[in-house]
Amino acid sequence: MSKPKSRRTYFYFLLFILFLIIGITFWFISKNNLEPKTLVLHKTFKVTNELSEMVQESDVVVLGEYKGLDSKWNMAKAPFEQNENVEGHLFNFQVNETLKGKPVEKEILINHRYSEIITIEESDEVVDETGVIVQEAKNIFTKEVENKDPLYIKPAYGEKYMIFLKENSELGHYYPAIEPFMIQFDSNDVAQLKSNLINLDKSKLKFKTKVEERTFYVINEIHYTVVDNISGKNIDEILNSVKKAQQ
Repeated sequence: MSKPKSRRTYFYFLLFILFLIIGITFWFISKNNLEPKTLVLHKTFKVTNELSEMVQESDVVVLGEYKGLDSKWNMAKAPFEQNENVEGHLFNFQVNETLKGKPVEKEILINHRYSEIITIEESDEVVDETGVIVQEAKNIFTKEVENKDPLYIKPAYGEKYMIFLKENSELGHYYPAIEPFMIQFDSNDVAQLKSNLINLDKSKLKFKTKVEERTFYVINEIHYTVVDNISGKNIDEILNSVKKAQQ
């Protein structure tokens, strides 16, 4: 009488072990094959294809050269910046000529927005195919990552530039009036418009990071491009256009 019972117990034990192995295997596979998530950052700013609009949007237009990096700072202090942790680079700029606006100091600070810190969140919350939460999160994981500003271009020191700026009198520096805002001139005084929106490479707007076991793709969404109507012109032609735009 005891043999059938012991066999039944043994059978249930094996069945339990089998289900346990299947469950652990399924958990391991699902944990290591999580679907990646995409985080889209919408970028909005003023963009133009016209030199005249670059002039009109500016408080100050100057001709001169970058001398070097003065300092890095948290732009969250700036009234127009809404993010809490944004790194700006303040560059020393030697002014050789003021083309628009009141005369400025011989050396000014120009701020270039460099990067922002974003927080990515992952949890063990379970959501069904319809988007309904079937299990509340018990654990929440966060990670801070640096998102480089897609418009940032490090200026070349000692080269001739024409820069289109707004003034931040409260903080004592200047910042880009519009995108694009820099024209670089070579040794023959031939212009090259500087902007990452010229022939925009969208692959550079995306990067990958991980939070726990989940892969995240962070995308800087930009719908603007810049048509270059400036490069190749000589400096005299550019100067005449700047004067004309102020009439």
